[in-house]
Amino acid sequence: MTARNLSYTVTGPVRSDLGAAIRAAVRGNAEAFLRPPIANLGHRGIATAARRVTGWLERAGDPPRDLALAATLMEHGGTGGALFRTMYHEFLAECCAVVDDANLRVAHHMYGEIAPLWTEVAQAVAAAGATGDAAHLAHAAATLTDLAERERRAMQALAEVRPGLPLHD
Repeated sequence: MTARNLSYTVTGPVRSDLGAAIRAAVRGNAEAFLRPPIANLGHRGIATAARRVTGWLERAGDPPRDLALAATLMEHGGTGGALFRTMYHEFLAECCAVVDDANLRVAHHMYGEIAPLWTEVAQAVAAAGATGDAAHLAHAAATLTDLAERERRAMQALAEVRPGLPLHD
């Protein structure tokens, strides 16, 4: 049951400084990526995947189905692969329009190079499932190893974005 004719007016405190909020957000995200609490997250998680991906043909119950699904999730779904790297690249472009910081621009450029490599990994995983050829997984592993280092460097650049003024209370 709802109350009739009830309305609220919500007002926030002082308007926050968008530049300072962006700086704090990208620095915080970078710190979490660089120092994940477990080995399955951040650059450590990518490196872990690189070490394990070569065994996916043997581990999969139905390799054509399972590897195609893994590739689809990397490319279009919630595993954080190409889909999220592309979105993050676009987010960083928007950040660069508000914040003038060399490290932010460097990371934006790097994520422009990183996102297509995740597509390459997804394609290699799908090809391995379709053909049963483990060479595709070896290629995926090499690309993931490269990605772990590229993303570590990109996030290190973001961690070094100059702090802005404190956010208004």
